[in-house]
Amino acid sequence: MDAMTINQTVEILPLLSHSLRKAGAYHVGACPFCGGRDRFTVKHTPSGDRWHCRHCGDGKYHTVIDFVMRRDNVDFKTAMKILGGETAAPARPAARPKPQPLRLPSAEWQAEAWHEVDAAMTRLTTPHGAAARAFLQSRGLSFAMWEAWLLGCGMVYDPVARRERPAIVIPWRDAEAGRDTITALKYRFIDADPNPKALRYSSKRGSTFDLPFGMFDILPGFHHTLLLVEGEINCISVTQCRMNGVSVLSFGSEGGGRHDVLRAIAEKYKRVFVWADDVNPQQAKRAEELRALVRGGGRVLRSPKRDGAKWDANQLLQAGALGEFLASVFSQ
Repeated sequence: MDAMTINQTVEILPLLSHSLRKAGAYHVGACPFCGGRDRFTVKHTPSGDRWHCRHCGDGKYHTVIDFVMRRDNVDFKTAMKILGGETAAPARPAARPKPQPLRLPSAEWQAEAWHEVDAAMTRLTTPHGAAARAFLQSRGLSFAMWEAWLLGCGMVYDPVARRERPAIVIPWRDAEAGRDTITALKYRFIDADPNPKALRYSSKRGSTFDLPFGMFDILPGFHHTLLLVEGEINCISVTQCRMNGVSVLSFGSEGGGRHDVLRAIAEKYKRVFVWADDVNPQQAKRAEELRALVRGGGRVLRSPKRDGAKWDANQLLQAGALGEFLASVFSQ
């Protein structure tokens, strides 16, 4: 078959790994590429099936050959072969996005950040760090975790509250070729502020978040399972209770880690789990985007409910139930 015949006769619905609901001349449902619900549409036309996604698409309907090219990340000729056609005269070459280089802070910025981390770790052990120590203890995080993740405390300016506030200093690090690189500093404010819009999290100016949180602690060559979790404290909580063979990364408390980077990391593991709840619209959008990473055998985790509310990893840790929950997940 030539390209025109394939596009006119091959149906798209059987090529999907999930079903769509019928809506007149259309079928609508989850997008196989970005994972969003009710945004992927297939319509039947005299020229064959056409598809588009209103979130990750370009606003145009595309052919079945286009679908296979994107689904399998192949060129036009290979898509033709997959669909049983001839490989002559491609209508257009496959568009392949160029990988973007990672953004990393300058050596000067890193030197300044390391100095701040050292000072924050020292402050945590002094009387000035009493509130921060109480916060970490209330979260169930062991002293060993404080040291392993280089947690500290400091006074950080909140531009919304217009004052300095006590905060946990959380460094984002990557260990590459024997070097410990710091890519970002996150601040978790720990005091109550009368301003309802006061920040909960902030970051050091110049921080970059192309790499996910926890890169220094993963072993893709030795670990077989990867868990992507929301929030730095949740990531540390899971690490405190994790089993052998499990790497843990976080995409941050307010987003972090480029999706192409996360996908490249995920491909190095036999099993991938994403633990991302959708409590509010922003979290729902981020969760849908990250769930697209687990296609092809991955799994999405949902926080268990207790007293009608979802409990995240740190809440489970505080209740002494995180280890049991993770054991039940990873044993399946």
